[in-house]
Amino acid sequence: MRTAEGLTSERAAQLLKQAGPNQLPTEKPVPQWRKLWAEMTHFFALMLWCAAGLAFIADMPQLAVAIVVVVIVNGVFAHIQQERAQHAAAKLRALLPADVMVRRDGKVQRVHASALVVDDVVLLAAGDRLPADMVLMLASACAVDESMLTGESESVPKAAGDQVWGGTFLVNGYGEATVTATGANTRLAGIADLTSKAVSPPTPLSLELRRIVRVTAAMALGIAAVFFLASLLVGFQWRDSFLFAIGVAVALVPEGLLPTVTLSLAMGAQRMAARNGLVRNLEAVETLGSTTFICTDKTGTLTQNRMNAVEVFTADGSVQVTGDGYGPDADVQGRGVDRAAAAALAARAASQGRAVLHGGQWRAQGDPMEAALDVLARRLTGTGPGAPPARRLPFDPVRRRESAIVGADLFCKGAPETVLPVCGSVPPYVKEHVEVMASRGLRVIAVARRKLGGSAGNMADRHAGRP
Repeated sequence: MRTAEGLTSERAAQLLKQAGPNQLPTEKPVPQWRKLWAEMTHFFALMLWCAAGLAFIADMPQLAVAIVVVVIVNGVFAHIQQERAQHAAAKLRALLPADVMVRRDGKVQRVHASALVVDDVVLLAAGDRLPADMVLMLASACAVDESMLTGESESVPKAAGDQVWGGTFLVNGYGEATVTATGANTRLAGIADLTSKAVSPPTPLSLELRRIVRVTAAMALGIAAVFFLASLLVGFQWRDSFLFAIGVAVALVPEGLLPTVTLSLAMGAQRMAARNGLVRNLEAVETLGSTTFICTDKTGTLTQNRMNAVEVFTADGSVQVTGDGYGPDADVQGRGVDRAAAAALAARAASQGRAVLHGGQWRAQGDPMEAALDVLARRLTGTGPGAPPARRLPFDPVRRRESAIVGADLFCKGAPETVLPVCGSVPPYVKEHVEVMASRGLRVIAVARRKLGGSAGNMADRHAGRP
């Protein structure tokens, strides 16, 4: 039974057997032979099959074999390209974390996300992807990124008693939650089910190819009929006239158009893949190319969900950081680089988000802004995260700042209007520069540090003492 310490292992095993694993439902796969058959029997391919049959009837076996080879090779090539895209798309189903921390049998355990069941108690920390639909029992400054469900780029504050959804990110704070739905019963599974039921309309390319096939077939048959009648009028036997007309019709069929279109689409798909764009259907490449306007409701919908630190202002001057903020190299210009590096380290100490190196690029883990601060510290100092904080006060929307104690130091970061007033004497030019940076559209945060005196715990609790 479920207790304050979470489920027992025996009860969790029973529920898992009843409800099944915590996994998104998968569609029944289409047999490979049916996919290959579809590539061989679409509208354009049928015209070529007819042309091959007519060439064989007209006693042109070489041409008939050539057309058949073109259709088969093109179909196999298109099928391979589609399967490569499908396999890449299948990796996107890994939207739930592999392992999660739960409380079972009165102690914290690490289990696979697929083993979660309803009423499990899950421990959450900043940067975690939520493994199922849950209700928060304990929430300390929690904020959840629900952009994959709602399209909203801003994180949503959550308190104890609020519902959170599987597949979303906890970008700030920590908490405990009780699982309310798993697997096919989650909201994420419901969205996946809706997308699987959607019927795709014909693409502009397929409509145009059908029109070309109809026009080409009509022209070929019409011209062949004219030549058939003309040959009869000049004295040819009807059999010879018929074979002559078939040869004319076959010659007018553009056998090379089909592989040309397929190769062009495949090259477009490869170029899209090189830019991290996944194309599941080759015809979608042309559809994207024919797009004139994209209408969205929010400016954040089409962003990369990452941020770059571009300037650090200190008492020694301003330091400009140029180049790709998530790239391996930094181009730093300006005065006060050492103090800027110290500020970056202080900002990272008071942050929970991190950047992880993947494929030669830094990628955000947790809040994008905090990951950008982590990257800035790495680029200015060349060092990774140090010892974890002894105590942390997460960001609070009322205080608008957060703090962390590392050793004998208190690090604080937050909105300038809440951090600067507790820093004692602040020169007027600092506030003026903050306004200048804000007027340029930059997100500005203030970072401070001080040595703790007396009780570190009391100092952190007050969180209003001068950093």
